Amino acid sequence: MVNKKIFTLNVYDKENNIVKTCEAVDAELKFGAIRSIMKLLSIDDINDTAQLLKTVYSAWEQLTAILSQCFPEMEEEDWDNVKLEELIPVIVGILRTSFGKILTIPSDSKN
Repeated sequence: MVNKKIFTLNVYDKENNIVKTCEAVDAELKFGAIRSIMKLLSIDDINDTAQLLKTVYSAWEQLTAILSQCFPEMEEEDWDNVKLEELIPVIVGILRTSFGKILTIPSDSKN
């Protein structure tokens, strides 16, 4: 049996209290979604937190549309109340999990 990584996100109110916790579902992300996340976050080119924040901010709508596939319980307004320090590790984890799935696909050595 394989241990499956569970990703959760908390939604906070104005007083910083958790008002909602959502757990990721095992979404079947298409290559285009993964490519978009990688492009949006420019993972290879990001060297500091400020640069990461700018990238996430500039691509927020596209990013939340993709993440909503993984977190179907999240409503549009919930995304504005997620802490960035919780969100970024989840994004990276989803990418790693997706790549891990890809690596389990048998390859045909004849091609």
